Amino acid sequence: MRNQQQNMAALYCRLSRDDGTDSESNSIGNQRELLRKYARDKGFVVKGEYVDDGISGTTFERDGFKRMIGDIEAGKIGAVLCKDLSRLGRNNAMVAFYTEIFFPGNNIHFVAVNDGIDSAAGDNEIMGFKSIINEWYARDISKKIRSTFQTMAHQGLFIGAHAPYGYIIDPDDHHHLLPDPVTAPVVQDMFEMAAKGTSPYRIQQHLLDKKLLTPRAHLAQTTGKYLKALDPQVAYAWSLSTVTHILRNYQYCGHIISQKQSSPSFKDRKPQNRPKEEWVVAKNMHKSLVDETTFAKVQSFVKVKHRENKSGVVNIFAGMVKCSSCGGTMSYNSPTSRAKTGLFTCNLYKTRSRDGLCTAHSINMRWLSEIVLHKIKQQAAFISEHEGNLEAFFDGQLREGISDARRAQQQELDKIRRRATDLDVIIKRLFEQNALGILSDERLAMLTREYEEEQRGLRAKTDRLADALDREQEILLGAGHFIRAITQYKDITELDVDLLHQLIEKIIVHESEGVGKARTQKVDIHWRHVGLLPEHSDLRQGQKLVSL
Repeated sequence: MRNQQQNMAALYCRLSRDDGTDSESNSIGNQRELLRKYARDKGFVVKGEYVDDGISGTTFERDGFKRMIGDIEAGKIGAVLCKDLSRLGRNNAMVAFYTEIFFPGNNIHFVAVNDGIDSAAGDNEIMGFKSIINEWYARDISKKIRSTFQTMAHQGLFIGAHAPYGYIIDPDDHHHLLPDPVTAPVVQDMFEMAAKGTSPYRIQQHLLDKKLLTPRAHLAQTTGKYLKALDPQVAYAWSLSTVTHILRNYQYCGHIISQKQSSPSFKDRKPQNRPKEEWVVAKNMHKSLVDETTFAKVQSFVKVKHRENKSGVVNIFAGMVKCSSCGGTMSYNSPTSRAKTGLFTCNLYKTRSRDGLCTAHSINMRWLSEIVLHKIKQQAAFISEHEGNLEAFFDGQLREGISDARRAQQQELDKIRRRATDLDVIIKRLFEQNALGILSDERLAMLTREYEEEQRGLRAKTDRLADALDREQEILLGAGHFIRAITQYKDITELDVDLLHQLIEKIIVHESEGVGKARTQKVDIHWRHVGLLPEHSDLRQGQKLVSL
């Protein structure tokens, strides 16, 4: 016989995606009706109904559940009714804590209706086994969901909750993006300004002056989400971080970038950022709003903080000049009364007071400008001499034997794909022979296991070769971008910021050797899209020799 407090029952309902194909039968409505009927039939008084809809059973940080626990601790509830044990949770350790420690310790009568579990009836040995099965089920569902998202990522399907600012979700295909006629021109305007050297701060002020809705406010206006963002006080308040985020978003080049975050386990869903090399990038999946060359140029502008110097001289190399020894950025020092030109020196050496972490090598801006100007004209002349021929550029400049390596990789990939097709045919014939009684079940199982293992190995090799070929293709495309960019500067006579960021990724300055007329200093230019290229001649700077 139950006492009065134990007669006060809590009906607990929960549903989430980890319920898989059971979601229909486990709907909140079905759970509620089943528990209400059970309570009526068994004479319970329903004290409260506690619902967590869309919350995984692997976590117990659920609002409805915590509210129920609070009422239990306050003495308002004496019984907890669930449809089955999995509604309580799918974390075996936590389920055991509540059913074996917390509920008994608070004199709670626990019932999982469909599982036939009733703490008042005793003999609940099956509960521990069911809890383990429930956790395994959640683990299996999580694994399948992860696998599905990974497959969709590699296919280049858009799986975000809403489209990036500048795009809309295709109404005919929810995994595809289309340019937004309202916001796409705003994004293009931002990139155009940034490519001309306009700082993110100036772009932010431009957007504020035009009174354009922020991405979140625009989303609120078009979808109904984040409605508070439509408050006039914040709807047009573009932040510097939002501007920078847009200018750094590679998806505007037409690519889908996914798998940027992951959760530690199926029990801990808190997202964690993944290393950039683990991101999945599917190229050319939707119409681009900015070309690759402009995007690359903008990145070099965005990451550099432009500061005014005392002399008023514009440092066109800001953020580009790197120390060969420590890899750090070399800072610009304004001209002094003795020096007519500014000097780049290693930041680490300068700030750590000669403690041996780096050396004192430096180069003045005039020499650096002459070197870079000469190298640009040199590379442009070489490409013009070969009439911009991509193969000639590769054979003579970028990488020896790239065509042979690519041909060998493609041949191996074709061979692997042919074998994979053959294996599909072989496995199909094995099943046909088994159905006809020619091949025993045991022999079928052994052979299919061997062939499927071979198929898994072939798929792994296919992925590696395909990735390698994609990288080679990116190099070819990068060379094409570089050739188109540099050939227009064959006859230039002066450098500017826009030109430098369009052509150059970084400039490595080595320590000088020798003194006086015998002094030499090596300077390496890493070109945008193609990296470091071979040189053809040396450049004399008056009586100084700077090795190129």
